[in-house]
Amino acid sequence: MKKSSRTLLTALAITFASSGAWANSLTFQNVTFSTTDLGGGQLQLAITNALNASGNWAGINFLESFAVGNVGSFTGASLAGFTFEPGGLSNGSASGCTGNGAGFACFSAGTSPFALSNNMIFDIHFSGGPTNFGLPDLKVDFWTKSFQTQSTGDLLSQSIPATPLPDSLPLFATGLGLLAMFGWWRKQKGAAAIAAA
Repeated sequence: MKKSSRTLLTALAITFASSGAWANSLTFQNVTFSTTDLGGGQLQLAITNALNASGNWAGINFLESFAVGNVGSFTGASLAGFTFEPGGLSNGSASGCTGNGAGFACFSAGTSPFALSNNMIFDIHFSGGPTNFGLPDLKVDFWTKSFQTQSTGDLLSQSIPATPLPDSLPLFATGLGLLAMFGWWRKQKGAAAIAAA
């Protein structure tokens, strides 16, 4: 019984540690932005449903640049396929991307904007200081055409709040507590039966 209980508790701990309950998420104009702390100064940004954007993002097809801020102290950041831009987003709408003081990391796709899909994952590596991904800020520069001088619609410029825990979690914890109590009760009953014999 002890071994199976430990196995169950270990499996539950691994499940909770790897679940999205520790992520941040924001949906704006039908596009969902999620961030996950991958450890070691690495932040994963997921953008989903971009091709179904609504509002003043309707019809977007490209991501030209984006900025991530409020992530702690750092001196550098890197992302495959994008250039770290300490000066700000290419349209001049987000400046102060130098790390330490401003706390924003700006990335540009350069001369060829990144074609959108409905499921995009970006792994951003921060270096040169302690990071804190608890409430990151995000700015995005979406385009409808492959070459523009202005963003299409809003830049977002919002914090990505922590994802609330599922409503069923308290019920699950109660059930787990009852199982533990039942196991303790069985153990006590077995010990009493041995002592009486």
